[in-house]
Amino acid sequence: MPQIGLVLPGGGARGAYEAGALSVLIPALEARGERVEIVCGTSVGGINAAVAGAVAAKPAAEQAETFLEHWRSVRKSSVISPVIGVGTGLGLLRLAGEVLELPGMRAASVLDPSPLARSLERWIDWDALHANVACGLMHAVCVVATSLERGLPVGFVESAAAPPRSDREIHYVHTRLEGQHVRASAAIPMLFPPVEVTAPLGASGHYVDGATRLNAPIAPALALGAERVIVVGYEPLAAERPAAVPGRLPRLADVAANALDGLLLDQVAHDVRRMLAVNAFFAESPTTGTSRAARAYREAHGRPPYRRISYALVAPSRRGEIGALAEAVFQERYGGLRGLRSPDFALLARLLGGGRAQSRGELLSFVLFDEVFIERLLQAGRADAKRWLADHPGFWSADAAAAGFETADQSTDTIALDEFRALRRR
Repeated sequence: MPQIGLVLPGGGARGAYEAGALSVLIPALEARGERVEIVCGTSVGGINAAVAGAVAAKPAAEQAETFLEHWRSVRKSSVISPVIGVGTGLGLLRLAGEVLELPGMRAASVLDPSPLARSLERWIDWDALHANVACGLMHAVCVVATSLERGLPVGFVESAAAPPRSDREIHYVHTRLEGQHVRASAAIPMLFPPVEVTAPLGASGHYVDGATRLNAPIAPALALGAERVIVVGYEPLAAERPAAVPGRLPRLADVAANALDGLLLDQVAHDVRRMLAVNAFFAESPTTGTSRAARAYREAHGRPPYRRISYALVAPSRRGEIGALAEAVFQERYGGLRGLRSPDFALLARLLGGGRAQSRGELLSFVLFDEVFIERLLQAGRADAKRWLADHPGFWSADAAAAGFETADQSTDTIALDEFRALRRR
């Protein structure tokens, strides 16, 4: 039976959307006699990946309930320390010291994620994860972080077999996964401080969020042996961007939201396009094989021929949907005087864009660890997963149309060029 890989990108509080989708997809797989054996995650996707590896031995219904229960228990206090409080003044002084490079007054981040370390020990049964890998129930669990020393994404892989060969795009490290690896993957630059990883010794150093270099770890999942992949995204792949408003002066929040789109969200679309390019132009076909040039290139580099990959993709149907949801929840819960119930959220919202709702909503959606927002994300993920299953009764697809590209003519030139450039880099 083909090995199934699960690919989970990063997105802060948006990770609840992934959990909602998985609560539908995992039972649907079990009903087909299939299950996930390889899971790769980045940032919050790394957290969800570790949970998936830990609960793999449970029946699918229990796995689904575990994801929902974990996320329904998430609060801001389980992820970050209070922004406004006794330490606020000292924190501001440290930030000023960092800017001015004052000795003894330095700060590596705006927020303090120390509560997250304690929460991970509650959410992830590490012994169960190790046991599931050791007995072969899980072929591999991979968490991606970015090495500050190497400037390269590093895939920390727990598997019974040796990990894939490293290349110029990613370095693989065989290890026994721990909380430090997951926290390193989720260390959003500027917001959270870098995490020092001490094991294994050969990969020791400081790491930040893997999403800064590789937010959609499709390639690691395929390198680990996945023949089919489930990908969860936060934006539709082929949706058009909203038209710019002429003459409007962009604010800092607009710039930041645009940067996050490119850094985190658009990476998923780019990596899916590359996978579709391989399917369309380079993969082996049972009837026609592959082009001699593609096969010769792979053989010359000691790699097996490309495989045609079937996939399931869950993502919202409208661009900006999650950001709009975050803004709506913020207004409902913390707008006006209601902001007194959580001065931290009110302050963050002000810092992230003041009154410009669209950009502020996009940015808030990454840090709004609010129970109402999380519940609505869970339900949105469940609804979009059910939509995929309704559109694809056989669960899997392998063509571009299923990913949102209406015709091959709209995307073949782009994805072919992308893949050609990627091949030249290898």
